[in-house]
Amino acid sequence: MTIDIAFKTPDALVFATDGLATVMEVDARGQERFLSNMANVEKLVPLSGGRLLAMFNGVGSIGGGTVATSLRAFDDQAPLRSGESVGEYAQRLHTAMEDQAMRRLGALPRPFHLILGGFAPPPEEGVDPPTLWSIQWSVDLSLPTAPTPVLHIEEEGGPPRHRFGVHYAGVTEAVARFVEGFDPALPERLAMLLAGTDEPDSPPGLLEQLAQEARRMGTRAEPLSNEESRQLARRYARRVLRAGFFSSAQEPLSEHFSLQAAVDYCVFLAQCAYARENLSPTRRGAPRVGSTLQVAYLVPGRPAHLLAGIRLGVRLQGMDGGLP
Repeated sequence: MTIDIAFKTPDALVFATDGLATVMEVDARGQERFLSNMANVEKLVPLSGGRLLAMFNGVGSIGGGTVATSLRAFDDQAPLRSGESVGEYAQRLHTAMEDQAMRRLGALPRPFHLILGGFAPPPEEGVDPPTLWSIQWSVDLSLPTAPTPVLHIEEEGGPPRHRFGVHYAGVTEAVARFVEGFDPALPERLAMLLAGTDEPDSPPGLLEQLAQEARRMGTRAEPLSNEESRQLARRYARRVLRAGFFSSAQEPLSEHFSLQAAVDYCVFLAQCAYARENLSPTRRGAPRVGSTLQVAYLVPGRPAHLLAGIRLGVRLQGMDGGLP
C-alpha cells in the first residue's frame, strides 16, 4: 500500500507519496497472496498547467491505462476553468472517473482514494488559502463517493472555514501514532472490547459482563434481559469513545512554520510509515511503502514544483564505500 501525505499552510500545499505498487492475488477463500512489487509508479500528478496537484492510492487503473494516464486525459480535455473552484473541478473529475470506470469495468474499482489540492480563484485582495478535496471509493459500499473537503468546512452562503496542518491516507498507522498520539485502530478495538461483537459465538463485552454481574449481585429489582444488557453496554461504550480519549486538540499552525518545514515534515512522516511497515522485527510478508518518495509543493501564482525523488530507507556503507 501507499502512504499519501498532504500538508496545508495558509499559503502553500505540500504533497508526498511513495511510488511502490504491490500486486496481490486473492484466492477462493479470500486470502491475499503477494505476486510482485513495481517500483517508481507515478502517483503524484500536477494538473491544469501546475495549478492543481493530485495524488492517489489503492487500485492502479480505472479502466484506461494507469490512474495518472486517466487524470491527464481528463485534464487535457477539461482543465481548471477561469473562476472555477477546486471543489467544482473535483466534482467534474469525480463524475468523469466514475463514468469511465462504469463504462469499462462495470463497477467502481475499490479501494481507491484520490486527494486533490489547489488554490481558489484569486480574490480581489490578497490570497485565499488552498483547499484539499478527497475522492474515495471505499470497500464499504455504504460510504458515499462524492468529493469531500479536507481541512476546511464548506458553509452555504459564506466563505469556507479553514484548518491547517497534515492530512494522510493509505498506510497511516505510524503517521497517526506520531501526529495524533494513538493507533487509529485503537477506538474500534476498544469498542469491541467494551461492547462485544454481533457474532453469535463471541463472548460478551466487558460492559455487558458488568451489567450481568450487577444484576446478580445487586438489590432485588426487575431484572434486565440479555438484550437489554447488550444495548446498555453499547450505549455506554459509545459514551466512553465520545469522552475525548481519542481526539487531539487542534493546535493552531505556528506562525514560524515555513514551506521548507512543511516539506521536511511530510518526508519525515513518510519515513515513519516506511519504518513501521518494513523495519519492524515482527514484520511478515511483502514490503509495503517504498520506492522513491514523490514530493511536490504549490504556492500562489506559480506552477507546482516537483522535487527530486527521495529514496526511503538506509543502506549500510562504510567509510571506504564498501559494506561494513
